[in-house]
Amino acid sequence: MDKNTAAILISSLLERIERDQTIGSVSSLERKALQIALAALQVGSDSLDSVAIEQAGPVSTPQRGAGAAVSGATSLPPSTESVDVDAKDASTLFAPALPTVALALGSIERDEVTDPEVLLCLDFGTAMSKAFATVFPDKYLDLELGTEAGRQGYTLPSSVFIADDGRAYFGFEAIEQSQDLVDSGRERLDSIKGWLSLRREGNLDGEACVLKPAMNPTAYRLTEGDLIRIYLAYLTDVAESSLAYQGVDQPRYAKRRFARPCWPDPVQTKWADGLMRRMLAEAQILADTFTSRWEGGIPVGDLKSAVEQIKALDKRPEYLIDDGVPEPVAVAAGALADSENARDAFMVVDVGAGTTDFGLFISTHRPDEDDFRVFQVPASIQGLMQAGDKVDGLLRGFIAQRESIDLSDNSGRMILADLSRRIRGLKETLFKTRKLEYVLADGTVGEVALDEFLADEKVKRFAQAVEVGFKKSLEAVDETWLRWLAMDGVRLNVVLTGGSSPLPMMQALGKGPIDVKGHRILRQAVDPRPDWMADMPVELEPVYPQLAVAIGGAAETMPETLTAPPVFGGGGARHHGYVAGNLRITGS
Repeated sequence: MDKNTAAILISSLLERIERDQTIGSVSSLERKALQIALAALQVGSDSLDSVAIEQAGPVSTPQRGAGAAVSGATSLPPSTESVDVDAKDASTLFAPALPTVALALGSIERDEVTDPEVLLCLDFGTAMSKAFATVFPDKYLDLELGTEAGRQGYTLPSSVFIADDGRAYFGFEAIEQSQDLVDSGRERLDSIKGWLSLRREGNLDGEACVLKPAMNPTAYRLTEGDLIRIYLAYLTDVAESSLAYQGVDQPRYAKRRFARPCWPDPVQTKWADGLMRRMLAEAQILADTFTSRWEGGIPVGDLKSAVEQIKALDKRPEYLIDDGVPEPVAVAAGALADSENARDAFMVVDVGAGTTDFGLFISTHRPDEDDFRVFQVPASIQGLMQAGDKVDGLLRGFIAQRESIDLSDNSGRMILADLSRRIRGLKETLFKTRKLEYVLADGTVGEVALDEFLADEKVKRFAQAVEVGFKKSLEAVDETWLRWLAMDGVRLNVVLTGGSSPLPMMQALGKGPIDVKGHRILRQAVDPRPDWMADMPVELEPVYPQLAVAIGGAAETMPETLTAPPVFGGGGARHHGYVAGNLRITGS
């Protein structure tokens, strides 16, 4: 059995123990042994990782009902003895005492937002996070999160780095602090949104989700759930500070929506949506507690102390959290308002770092009325768990193979770790200039041409997977919709948004015909920017694809409030009339 398989099995066992305390007779020391074994398998080839052992501290054995403890590694209990364990994981018995942190509880001392006309949308992205706000009815606030964080631009890196000084750094600082760690074996926490997208259920605070020492070198037990809460607090605080800069009064308690991927099934959607709502509410308390303290890093002990206190609260500011909005639905709200035809079809493709989301929308406009309506076709809302990050990985592998990086020795692993930290920027250079010149950590110099990268078999397979995802979204709708889309004079307008939408394989989705269940549908790409953007700063235009989800998510009316009928009434032999909201579809 290889180490990866062993790590997966131990992780699965720990998660089952966490979920059901009645499994077997498992002592606290046995749990700790499993945790150390898992850490050793994850971080290196040594039989026991020294970092994990140091974190464990001296072994103490609580005796049932006695409250006594015996120190020393030789004080193991008999194998038949089982120790009662509280709901908290046994590893907390070995962690240092948490410092005292006073929570700022202003958000739970009230029950309503400060201004019902203000709506904020937070787009917690896999690579970069964004935000936008609307003051109803017609004021739009572009929030420059990067500028507010002391750098520049509208986006905020979704990154956290825990340094050897025991402090957690966020966003741009996380990237900067991790740049000089080529030989350390340490890891920056990137793509943390994937912890939600890659699961259907489970406890993100359970033993299987404890961060390994390469991510968290401190003695404090941090989980994936902790890190999501903490990063969301950082995003929340920066967004609220940017709202204040825009002149919004008391911005800390503005209503906010959150964008989310189109998770593949209802079970995952219910689990992840509920988790996001709760964590965003808890993040507000964290944001209030640590406001103005993010720059320069925050001690991990302080963050952990605050998180644990918040978990124990019996009240959270849930009144602040509005609906979670599927990302393509958010884009539809912002991009389709300017349709002038009586009826148009749009396929929204939102391409982030971790997911590519698809959704079919129908916009209607009556000539004698100013209002338009947007209807989503629910069956078409689909998600592909591959996007920009996949291309990062393909480029990393392409370079590693070209330079024959040997991952069986420490030098090769360090070179690849350094390449992984820089790969996102290298990818952007390759696609902008069509040529990439790189220098690896060991001084190796090389170059990649865009054409040869796109011709790689793995890259071509990814492009095919994206086209298949587009097709599956259409295959999921009733055939009567396909008949209408294939009619003469009808075009499927493709709206491409998201930070990874400029990639060539994504741009190809808006070109040429596509055959779906025997129906040939013509596609055309359309500019997704709404008319009101003409009055916004010119700097906003080139970054609109990245901000489209946040912009649309802050719209006063969201398309999901109107649902198209499952069967299109103008599809030929199956001729029916349907009413959805105020839309009547009786044929073409």
